[in-house]
Amino acid sequence: MKRAPDTVDLLTAALLLCLLVAVVVAFYLYLRTAYRKGGWKEVRISFFIAIGALVGLYLVRQVENSDLDALKEAVNRLTR
Repeated sequence: MKRAPDTVDLLTAALLLCLLVAVVVAFYLYLRTAYRKGGWKEVRISFFIAIGALVGLYLVRQVENSDLDALKEAVNRLTR
């Protein structure tokens, strides 16, 4: 049987949607500013910089999470 989503689930979904919209708008404004500054060549360079920053942020988060996962696993092994 399916349950109706409660208020917390709906609020979480709304906040995630707002975050996604904010990132897309910021990305658009960043590239629009680059176009006004130097045309399509500047947009291409700025696009690669922005994608590189997002990938870098993702990789940093993965490294941090892997360290935490290793620590959790070590604690679990010691407490068994």
